[in-house]
Amino acid sequence: MNHYIDIKVLPDPEFDITTLMNALYSKLHRILAATGEVSVGVSFPRSKKTPGDLLRLHSKKNKLECLMDNNWLKGLGDYTYVTAVKSVPTHTQHIRVKRIQSKMTAARLRRSVKRGAISIQEAESLLDQRDLLKKPFFQLQSSSTKQQFPLFIAHDEIHSEEIKGTFSSYGLSNNATVPWF
Repeated sequence: MNHYIDIKVLPDPEFDITTLMNALYSKLHRILAATGEVSVGVSFPRSKKTPGDLLRLHSKKNKLECLMDNNWLKGLGDYTYVTAVKSVPTHTQHIRVKRIQSKMTAARLRRSVKRGAISIQEAESLLDQRDLLKKPFFQLQSSSTKQQFPLFIAHDEIHSEEIKGTFSSYGLSNNATVPWF
């Protein structure tokens, strides 16, 4: 994880930043899944309530160059600014960027109520307690079922040293870290 590329979503009068970022992230997911690449991680340096307007790709220089050679940004050229591959600054901290999935989805709670495991009031209380809705997310479409789903992300605690590992086709990991600057 010694190199990175920044992809900034540019303001556009026809599309909001969130829509363009969803399209960008969907395209990244498709190329990572198609190539089977597990050494590219992502971070969102401007993330707050939304993922923000900046997607940072992290990996080795040759992996990032190979990824960009696939022309996966086709169709988004007018909406993005892509930097060259750059070296990660020295003395950088590291962070884990992972997917968050709630164990308390509405569907699971409905099934629990139906089974009699919990009452309707308990289910409503559990739904109210979820902090998941406060996390930034992407609205994606499943390639297999074509259903829309939210993919919630979290930037975990900061580490002083890199933790090596692999990344999913979303560029996320429950173990590995990416540089954070």
